[in-house]
Amino acid sequence: MERKLTTILAADVVGYAAHMERDERGTHERLSAGRKELFEPEIALHHGRVFKLMGDGLLAEFGSVVDAVECAVSLQRGLAERNAEVPENQRVQVRIGINLGEVIVEGDDRYGEGVNIAARLEQLADPGGICVSGKVAKEVEKKLAFGFEPMGAQQVKNIAEPVQAFRVRLDGTPARHMAPLPQKRALLWAVAAAAIVLVAGGAWFALRTPAPDPAPVVAAAPTPAAVLEPAVATSPPVADGKPSLVVLPFVNLSDDKEQGYLADGITEDLTTELARVPGLVVMSRNAAFTYKDKAVLPAQIAKELGVRYIIEGSTRRIGDDMRIHAQLIDAQSGGHIWAERFDGPWAEVFALQDKVVGQVAAALKLRLVSGRVETAGGTKNPAAYDAYLRALQLQYSATPEDWARSVEGFEQALALDPEFGRAAAQLAAMYSSAASVQSKLKGMGISAEEASAKRWESLERAARNPSSIYYQELVESLLYQQKSEEAIAAAQKAIALDPSDPEGYMEMSWALILNGRPQDGRDYLDAALGVDPKWTTWRYLMGGLAEFSMGRYAEAAAMLEKLEPERGVTSFWDFWGNYDGLRLLVSSYGHLGRNADADSIKEKLKPLIADVDDGGFTGLHVMSEFPFRNFDDAERLLEGLRKAGVPQLPNGVDPKSKDRLTGSEIKALIFGHSIEGRERETGNAYRRQTAMDGTADVTVGTLAFKLVTTIEGDFFCNWSPSGGRGCGAVFRNPGGTRAERNEYLFIRPWNSFEFSVVK
Repeated sequence: MERKLTTILAADVVGYAAHMERDERGTHERLSAGRKELFEPEIALHHGRVFKLMGDGLLAEFGSVVDAVECAVSLQRGLAERNAEVPENQRVQVRIGINLGEVIVEGDDRYGEGVNIAARLEQLADPGGICVSGKVAKEVEKKLAFGFEPMGAQQVKNIAEPVQAFRVRLDGTPARHMAPLPQKRALLWAVAAAAIVLVAGGAWFALRTPAPDPAPVVAAAPTPAAVLEPAVATSPPVADGKPSLVVLPFVNLSDDKEQGYLADGITEDLTTELARVPGLVVMSRNAAFTYKDKAVLPAQIAKELGVRYIIEGSTRRIGDDMRIHAQLIDAQSGGHIWAERFDGPWAEVFALQDKVVGQVAAALKLRLVSGRVETAGGTKNPAAYDAYLRALQLQYSATPEDWARSVEGFEQALALDPEFGRAAAQLAAMYSSAASVQSKLKGMGISAEEASAKRWESLERAARNPSSIYYQELVESLLYQQKSEEAIAAAQKAIALDPSDPEGYMEMSWALILNGRPQDGRDYLDAALGVDPKWTTWRYLMGGLAEFSMGRYAEAAAMLEKLEPERGVTSFWDFWGNYDGLRLLVSSYGHLGRNADADSIKEKLKPLIADVDDGGFTGLHVMSEFPFRNFDDAERLLEGLRKAGVPQLPNGVDPKSKDRLTGSEIKALIFGHSIEGRERETGNAYRRQTAMDGTADVTVGTLAFKLVTTIEGDFFCNWSPSGGRGCGAVFRNPGGTRAERNEYLFIRPWNSFEFSVVK
């Protein structure tokens, strides 16, 4: 029988039965909202784990007494804030008790006096209050700002000795726990705890591992229902004082040198799995692979990456037999903490990896995440896994020919396991990236339109078994539909499923900046640098955009001036990082009055404009690429462009014309109505039916689209899975008539329409 010392938090709803009797449906809805918006993220954020549900209550375990108390305070403060907005008879109150004691460990459950005392303390707590044991108060009284009021020795049911109890004083404490902001080289891992909470059923505390069902936003744009929950806890905590490591690329010792893909793939999967161990800081795959095939001393690697520990190893596969050798090194001393050899058949490769992760965690005295990577889009099929790893190695190649072979490999993996979500998500990412790189489209033998269609088809498949990469891809489509809150929630899930992947933090940075939270976005850029300390084109863009959005134009310009478009394009992020970054730099120069510098950047933009056939450089073009939630942020961008001499609308159209419709006039004219007309450049018939929620069915000639429509300032913006996002302006046509279907003009960057309302 295993025993351990741990911290137990017990909570229950005050007057649950009375609430249900008075208003069963309303109570259920309020409690469900509280669970999704407060309890789930707070317990995860404070590194807790729910191990038992009891109807209207729960028991949770914390590795740290401080985390448990801070979590309890955050929960009660959060509930108080929510209650202030609802009638008194609808307010939900909770009692919380916390104890530090020895428990009996039985699988995922915990028993014994340590648990029982926590439950009894919860019964002693006031409604909306927290009661802790003397052991807890002693541990945290000098570490936290909260006061502890003695309640004396309490004789409680089924506990022989009286329990010293203390009431936590909430007055004067922060309303919500906000962790310190991240510093460079600091990995944020607390968000990942959300992916490991284990539960089954149970009232409003029913937490669950994210495995959402897809619910299409529009046409082929899948959105899991869980992503639509309000986003919370988006301030990243630092990982100071926690064990940090990097998994260096494993060496291929097989006689077949082509087996190198296997060593690389196992390195990457071990990185992902170890990153999901709470309390462990793991550098990204990208950071680790900069040391591949290089003779670098452990101390130097540790200094450059800011880590304490290093894992290195090797793989050997002969036929169906597999061997993994791994060792854990303390980079400060250079000594080996642990080394082991793992042998088994290839069919048991997942079990071998689990053993490596388990022994590393044990060596560092960390607790393991429950559940394997298959809950994050993986597979249990060794053959599919082998095909996936081969494809992954080819994907990292810069040659279009290898990309084409990589696509075939991922498709083979999906043929072997149709539910292999990571393979489908990788396909979606590849098609998304290729859509803007002509050489890759040519190498893959498809057009940009085909790449877009295949992206959405792959993303639909990936939604059935979502992975971190799936949620990263989802963030992009949600942002361009003006759904930044949902995008933030999707980015949270991406980070939770793979805290070692810097791209998850970059997607969160992008989402937060567009949401109107540039400082938080800048913090997540630092988080990405924490797991991969290398500046990239996209990171310069995010850093510049964050500074620009805070009105710091000189700092934005200094960041964006680091872009080097002349180095060429190898990825989606390279191209759009340069393109959007240079256009943002022009606006920054405009605000700074540096028009000569702005003119120089306009010249650099010309080949990029030609590469995407954008037709010019106007404020309207840029509006289409930056879907800010708050129009004030977009207006700041447009103002800088105007000061730099960039026209707002194409072809000399006057943005201040008396015939231009305001945003409210556009909405009244188009939402809830049918319009008909023609595309002015081609003469193709144009028809559009727009619902009051902004969704629309559109045909232009023989082409049909489903759109998500938003009014942003006085701009009319649309997004579709196949066509992306575009914004325009609407004008009255003084000489138009209803009979000619040309009473209004819709001006876009690339084309224009004339139309009338017909219904």
